[in-house]
Amino acid sequence: MKPKRIHPASHCPLLVISRADGRSSVAAAAYAARTSMTDERTGRRYNYRSAVGLISEGLVGWEKSAEDLWNAAEKAEIKRNARVARELRPALPAELPLAEQHRLVKGFSCWLRDEFHVAVHYVVHAPNFNNAIEGKRLWRDRHSAEGLQELHNALFDPAMTNRNFHAHIRFTTRKVDRDTGAFGEKTRELDDLKTGPEMLLKIRAEWQRRTNQALARNGSHARIDLRSYKAMAEAGDAPEGLESQDHLGPRTTQKARAAGDDVTQRMPMAAIKREQAQARNEERWACWLTLRALERKKARLSGRSEKIAAAREAERKKQRDTDTVRIVHAQTEQDKRQAVDEAGSIDLTTSPSEGYDAAIVWANTAKAPSEDAVGTHDHQGSSPPVKPESDQEQEDEFEQDIDPEEYENPDTVAATGQRIRVRRKEKMRVRLKGAG
Repeated sequence: MKPKRIHPASHCPLLVISRADGRSSVAAAAYAARTSMTDERTGRRYNYRSAVGLISEGLVGWEKSAEDLWNAAEKAEIKRNARVARELRPALPAELPLAEQHRLVKGFSCWLRDEFHVAVHYVVHAPNFNNAIEGKRLWRDRHSAEGLQELHNALFDPAMTNRNFHAHIRFTTRKVDRDTGAFGEKTRELDDLKTGPEMLLKIRAEWQRRTNQALARNGSHARIDLRSYKAMAEAGDAPEGLESQDHLGPRTTQKARAAGDDVTQRMPMAAIKREQAQARNEERWACWLTLRALERKKARLSGRSEKIAAAREAERKKQRDTDTVRIVHAQTEQDKRQAVDEAGSIDLTTSPSEGYDAAIVWANTAKAPSEDAVGTHDHQGSSPPVKPESDQEQEDEFEQDIDPEEYENPDTVAATGQRIRVRRKEKMRVRLKGAG
């Protein structure tokens, strides 16, 4: 049994699509959506209809098609090195059914729209098949009911795929008016050297919160953790000295798998180093868990565990009282929702709207103490109708090793270092399509 304590889907990088790198947001969108789009700025056509792997797709904060969205985003930028889009590529837990994966990604996209006033285009991608020929057959036969069910069963089979479900959540770098679709000012809070890292942490924390809630709703004790190894070690949640592993990429991973099946092929050095680092990490985990178990046993025998539990319970009740007072005394609906979001004692395990309403009703009906009394005594009000975070998560072992992003985007190219000249037309023809 491998002593892993980090869910393999703990992966959510943020990338930027910039003209300085020779990239086009239209081309990236066409690839992700497995469709054909024309970049009206350059006149180039990108056709990825023959590619497979698309599970679901959607738009948030935009009424037209995805092709219209990204052509409008390109048109809104004048500079030749402009940043046109941002993209999150989170891994999706294979424990979640496809409908729940879509719900998670769509809900998070709605949060991005409301938080930064942007338009969002999201897609959910399936994992790659170990046998490419069999995978193409399954995708080709998916149009019948029997074929679709066979494909879905195969996607979750660890013997047939790496179970690398993942999403592409691409959003505009400018604010977009929800009613008119007009592009406004840049989202500078994400570009600023000071606020940018803070906003990234906020985005990753929101994804982690929503993903773990989805896992809880589906009866899984698994939890993702997007903190760095160093941050987890400093918090006492992981051993010190864990080594990060470089992303191998699809080609190196394919070569490594082929070498594992064929003794005549040579294992890539990058794959060997990755396996060695993983083995050292597992040894550190095993030693650390053994020491922690001994420390806990010692604490139980000495009675220290009961004191720690009592102190934590007192702190939890104090936090509950503080959160209750803040929610009750909030003047506006927006302030109340913000108070619920920032409440450390409340975890919204239902849908966002139902969770907010339940938390606000609970705060208004509970016997909340006065502001002066908070922190001096504990009230006997009822518990919130939402689940407080436990002090100790139930631990599970995760045997599955997955590469969180095992595919290659043909639109991802290295910067050429050459300057490109962009001429903005006074009148640009925009082709309107139906809602995508």
